[in-house]
Amino acid sequence: MARQISVVEKKWPLKKPFIISRSARVETTTIKVTIDDGPHRGIGEGVPNPRYDETATSLIAQIEEIKSALAGGLDRTELQQLMPPGAARNAVDCALWDLEAKQTGKHVGQFSRLGWPENLQTVQTISILSPEEMLEEAKALAGFPQIKVKINAELIVERIAAVHKGAPDSKLLVDANESWSLDILTDNAPLLADMNAVLIEQPLKAEQDDDLAGYTGPLPIFADESCHVSSDLPDLVGKYGGINIKLDKTGGLTEAIILEKAALDAKMEIMIGCMLSTSLGIAPTMFLASRAQYVDIDTPALLSRDREHAVQIDRGKVSPLDEKLWGGG
Repeated sequence: MARQISVVEKKWPLKKPFIISRSARVETTTIKVTIDDGPHRGIGEGVPNPRYDETATSLIAQIEEIKSALAGGLDRTELQQLMPPGAARNAVDCALWDLEAKQTGKHVGQFSRLGWPENLQTVQTISILSPEEMLEEAKALAGFPQIKVKINAELIVERIAAVHKGAPDSKLLVDANESWSLDILTDNAPLLADMNAVLIEQPLKAEQDDDLAGYTGPLPIFADESCHVSSDLPDLVGKYGGINIKLDKTGGLTEAIILEKAALDAKMEIMIGCMLSTSLGIAPTMFLASRAQYVDIDTPALLSRDREHAVQIDRGKVSPLDEKLWGGG
């Protein structure tokens, strides 16, 4: 029997606007892929990212192109060659992982040898607001071990100082989303280090990676937009101290596992991140988190509503993954 493939687009409202250097959003859009072989059904999620010219329509079109091959038994290894990295491949790849768990009766942690995720702690994110508003946001998060702070090129010190004042014991992960210049980085990094910042994520545009080759500063620089798959790493070594792994960039858990191992072999630190996904999109990333120095999977806490069997986040503590959501055998 040929597999049955379905793709569903859905919008999910956020509790409050999510504002980064290049955009502001009040909802997120996902696609859900279901692969049904008759007795078993696997699911996966992808989130289109305008930064990479992705839309729900373009993701669905990519999946339509491989639908016949997928229905005919395409496996995860073959998928890596047939589709480019990105959110469309992520949704399909993760659906195939989930399907394999259902077919074998073994959960993903068993046949991936990654173990079942537990005892995870995530950052909580503060969007770009006025310094006064960010102070109030930080006060509500005081006591969280780590807070990610979205920032642009304006009022950098004022905004980070406000967050530090509101949550003085929290470590701050500063995410510029490609909005800085090298001069801004050089001038501000020492000041941020004095305010409990522990890293700066993607300060420069991805095309400006070479500008970081001679940079030395008090905080490690993490690559996000500059790092998608394992083949990107050779050009990043010596410029970045760590990378942010997101399945919507790697094109799924299959490549993400390879990327994480390659980064660790290169002595780079790891952040496990995500796009604005539901708990279904978060679930596969949780299997990578045990070896990461930083975990940024707080989007279930940002949604007004979520999927069934959702991941729960309480003051940064992530609930155990429910096998009914994804990955259970």
